[in-house]
Amino acid sequence: MRRTQAALPPLFLLFAFITFSCSGDKTDNATIAEGLQAWVKPEYAVDAAIVGEELQRRNDGQPTRMYADGYTQSYYQQPNAPMLWISRMGIDERADTLIAWLSGSDDIGLGPKVLSADSLRAALQQLRNSDFSRTDCSSQLARLEHMLTRSYLRYACGQRYGFVRPSQLLNRLLVDTPLPGSKGTTYRRINDMRAEEPTDSFVHVALEAVRNHRITPFLQSIQPTDTLYRTMQREYKRAKEQGDTTRQRLARINMERARWRYPHPTKGRYIFVNLAPQQLTAVNGDSVLSMRVCCGNASHKTPLLRSAISYVELNPYWVIPQTIVRKEIMPRHVGDSAYYARNRYHAINKETKEVVDPSQLTADEMRSGRYTLRQERGAGNSLGRIIFRFPNNFSVFLHDTNNHAAFSYGNRAVSHGCVRVERPLDLAIFFLDDPKPFFVDRIRMAIGLKPLTAQGLGYQAANPDAKPMPSFSYDRPVPLWLDYWTLYPNTKGQLESYADSYGYDRAIERLIDSY
Repeated sequence: MRRTQAALPPLFLLFAFITFSCSGDKTDNATIAEGLQAWVKPEYAVDAAIVGEELQRRNDGQPTRMYADGYTQSYYQQPNAPMLWISRMGIDERADTLIAWLSGSDDIGLGPKVLSADSLRAALQQLRNSDFSRTDCSSQLARLEHMLTRSYLRYACGQRYGFVRPSQLLNRLLVDTPLPGSKGTTYRRINDMRAEEPTDSFVHVALEAVRNHRITPFLQSIQPTDTLYRTMQREYKRAKEQGDTTRQRLARINMERARWRYPHPTKGRYIFVNLAPQQLTAVNGDSVLSMRVCCGNASHKTPLLRSAISYVELNPYWVIPQTIVRKEIMPRHVGDSAYYARNRYHAINKETKEVVDPSQLTADEMRSGRYTLRQERGAGNSLGRIIFRFPNNFSVFLHDTNNHAAFSYGNRAVSHGCVRVERPLDLAIFFLDDPKPFFVDRIRMAIGLKPLTAQGLGYQAANPDAKPMPSFSYDRPVPLWLDYWTLYPNTKGQLESYADSYGYDRAIERLIDSY
């Protein structure tokens, strides 16, 4: 981006216009003019071409360590992009305003190098002191122009949307087994929260705020204001003051999570599953129900998502995912009739809907995708007797289990991705607007439990062959979050800390510290 306009006049000089009167002493005026010329040093002159060349060199040569750096790079790649911070009069108080904002980086959990406040302050002071012993004025101005924009957009994007893009970070952590014929590394998607991200429009507004001398109002407007972020920030400052480095680190990482712009559960009615401690909290008005859950293991991490539960299915089939068929069943159980019988597995021809004995299928037939492997309903089913279904892109659900021993484990990351619920019947009833006793008895009978009321006992005795209730719906969908926090308020508002079971804290910290 070479600028070819004429060289700018020298900066930081007092320009005097001397008016010569008809009767004035020309010798004295000439002497004054000679003195003024002595003040003008070549290294103080600003050459627009040099500024443009140096700015282009810096823009092309610096890596985009943070995603916001790409916006800085794109701006200065435009032909004849207007300067944001420097003008014919030098660099004004807008730079000082920005540096004042950036100087508070530690209060938001960032290291001093991320936003370069100290480097910017030193470079600006060097310019104002006319210290060009290491570089000329044009190069120094170009350096400051680029540094100021980069730090400004880092701060603006980071505080508004997060210094880490969760979609990019989390969805490139779990390496997936490549499909036949695929090239390069493939990753398993584990985050579907769909947080807001910066747009070109946002960046345009940010840069217009610089041009219009409205930096402070703009930066005030993009600060996180939700209660969760403020809670994390207060905890971070408190831990820092008390020298509690462990708690400070946790607050710093979870403060970054709180910047990610997607809705968090607040009040009303919802289910919140925190995958870090493998804990479920259900809220329905003033009532709270908590229980343990089992979630995906290290190779099958339960995804992060937001959805809503509309209905509950009783005695579900388990349609075995093709990945489990391919990776776990095929290598050991092709032709193993005892295994299929013991687990009550059947194969369904997808085209004809015919039920087939799976032990008669070859490995190629099972691999072909023409057959669905399914476990029968009822006792012993891997999904248990109750499943909470909700729309999502991962085929994961909340469900009962036939292995309740796992709820006693300290680390309950044992599933293939679904969430096993410790007390599914209690959870199912919890969100019924009017849980009439006989309706609850019908649910109990459907899953093989004894009814609790005289009406239920009478109905069971009179209708021993009655078809069990297959499912029921909620009058209002129940919002659901599957999320991951290692520091989070409990139902009393007190922050509790949890182990980083999936290693996401380390990934966030590593990325922020690399900027």
